[in-house]
Amino acid sequence: MPNFVLYQVLQSFTRHDLGRFGKLVRSPFFTHRSEMERMFACLAYCRYRDKPLPDKEMLFKKSFPDRPYDDLLLRATMSDLLELMEEFLTWQVLRGDEIRAQLALATAFRERNLGKFFGKNRRKLEQKLETSPIRNADFHRQVLDFQVEIAQFESRTVRTAELPLQDISNSIDTLYLAEKLRHACTQISHQAVFKTSYGFGLLPDVIDRVEPNGFLDVPAIALYYYCYRFLTEQYSLDYFQKFRQELHQNGHFFPDTELKELYLLAINYCIRKINEGADAFILEGWELYREGLNNGLLLENKSISPFTFNNISAFGIKLGRYEEVEAFIQEYNHFLEPVLQESLRSFNLARLEYKRGHHHAALRLLQTADFKDLVNNLIAKTLQLKIYFELEEFDLLDSHLDTFRQFVRRRELSDYHRRNYLNIINFVKKITMLRPTDRKERLALRADIEQATVLTERDWLLEQLDKK
Repeated sequence: MPNFVLYQVLQSFTRHDLGRFGKLVRSPFFTHRSEMERMFACLAYCRYRDKPLPDKEMLFKKSFPDRPYDDLLLRATMSDLLELMEEFLTWQVLRGDEIRAQLALATAFRERNLGKFFGKNRRKLEQKLETSPIRNADFHRQVLDFQVEIAQFESRTVRTAELPLQDISNSIDTLYLAEKLRHACTQISHQAVFKTSYGFGLLPDVIDRVEPNGFLDVPAIALYYYCYRFLTEQYSLDYFQKFRQELHQNGHFFPDTELKELYLLAINYCIRKINEGADAFILEGWELYREGLNNGLLLENKSISPFTFNNISAFGIKLGRYEEVEAFIQEYNHFLEPVLQESLRSFNLARLEYKRGHHHAALRLLQTADFKDLVNNLIAKTLQLKIYFELEEFDLLDSHLDTFRQFVRRRELSDYHRRNYLNIINFVKKITMLRPTDRKERLALRADIEQATVLTERDWLLEQLDKK
């Protein structure tokens, strides 16, 4: 397919969009040019029937059946059709947001000095804002725009009227905090993944004024305030639990897309804290995952991501919720992509059977799984390592350690993963070679394990060292 901008925009159109835009392009109100109607008819025919979009020569022939090919004319017509599409998309956005459309209408009435119509529209807007089920930052922006419209109208038409200037000032503060806190939480989350650094402007100077000034009564501020606090405070569990309470009480004021982002932001934070050794966040993460599943936020197009599937299983296993984890695996396995269902089912059941002490059952499950994902492969190899060690199958363990080390060195891994898995391999090797009577060597090895900066299996290694 030719890489025209027009074609790229057209590919985003649904069948419903095609039908509605077809009516628009045939309307003399928008265009009198029949070639644009013919051009769109050709393109829509291909889109409706999932056929390749035509090349330039074919498109020109369909648009200008009685003229020789003219590349300049074709490009100009395509550009005009694209401009009409952009107007259509703008209209679609306005049509889908009643409050935004009403605000635009209020502006039109004000500019035309239609006071009676402005008043009628004002009452409609007041009612829509009062009954709006959404109370996020976008809502507060609409409130501010509405107040500004009223002030501009009344300053021109009612000279003695009391203008809503204080309301506007309060709304500016509310909107600033709601938007700034939401953006700051995104910045901090992005920093943790991409190892970059951002400035937070005026926020650090005003953050301590949020609570005493009553802004926590505003859900769009309270949620992101607690989020910002647990992301930036060293001792964050208290703020995290307040965030969860606020999410439970006022989450219904946010659209599903934003609510999903909040859940994922909190869940990813739990994962980071657990990796740092903060076990209190295991239960928090488990409950967030379960809530996200129950309200449908973590299912997209009736499917669950492999990352979510694995993490829910891992959180439940760490908490000892074995029966719940097994029920989850069996129930939600069908929500995975078909190509992943068998391998992820076996992978997570293997982790579960290992924690239940069923080592041989875990090994059989691992042997039936085909791991396409590199991280899952690393976790599975680590699980095999632990099983061989605990079963005292030291010949198998030695061979596995060698192949595992080669696997880590030959794969493209992050520095964190490479250091972590090489540390695990090296410490297991040292434990197996430790002389039972050498107390000094044992203490030195314990110190090395405790002081390793990257080591996800620290507790297990110390447990095996004590047993030996």
